[in-house]
Amino acid sequence: MIKKIVFVLLIAFSTTVFSQTYIRDAELGDKDAQYRLGRMYERADRMPKDMAKALYWYSKAAEQDQPQAIQTLAELYFYGVEVERKPRIAYTLFLKSAEFKNVEAYYCLGEMYFAGQGVDRDYNKAFSWYKKAADEGNLAKAQYRIGQLLFEGEYVKQDKAMGINYIKMAFQNGYPKAYEYWTEQQMWKYEK
Repeated sequence: MIKKIVFVLLIAFSTTVFSQTYIRDAELGDKDAQYRLGRMYERADRMPKDMAKALYWYSKAAEQDQPQAIQTLAELYFYGVEVERKPRIAYTLFLKSAEFKNVEAYYCLGEMYFAGQGVDRDYNKAFSWYKKAADEGNLAKAQYRIGQLLFEGEYVKQDKAMGINYIKMAFQNGYPKAYEYWTEQQMWKYEK
């Protein structure tokens, strides 16, 4: 019993020391510590959940071009989960994240252009960003989106064969919607 109490106290002590180290480093301007501290506040990891503090530390890190902080802030403002949705700010941050070759940023920029959220709707730019995420980043959800657009030809020039190839890639990369779409559209009929 005493061993258990000592163990719990040691864990609590080490967690406190660990958290204090991140706080100290973040306050001294370490952008990676600022990002991690923001993550800790966002996820209630060794810190009480506090989205205001999470946003503060993410912003401090993003100001210093910490790539993960930029992407995280962009996603928070784009999806609006637990924070106010701010699509224009998200767009600016996704562009900044794209400079770091972040494929999720490419995909989200495609989504923003496709839906006209935070920017004017532009299917050509949406397609371009999706394609960048699909080709450069091998991102399955982007491959699916490109495949769907090409196969249906609603917003881009139709190319069923290329659409089928992208749908296959998405499924091979673990995107279950791709298989559902393949089945719904009976794509096997179009294969040669």
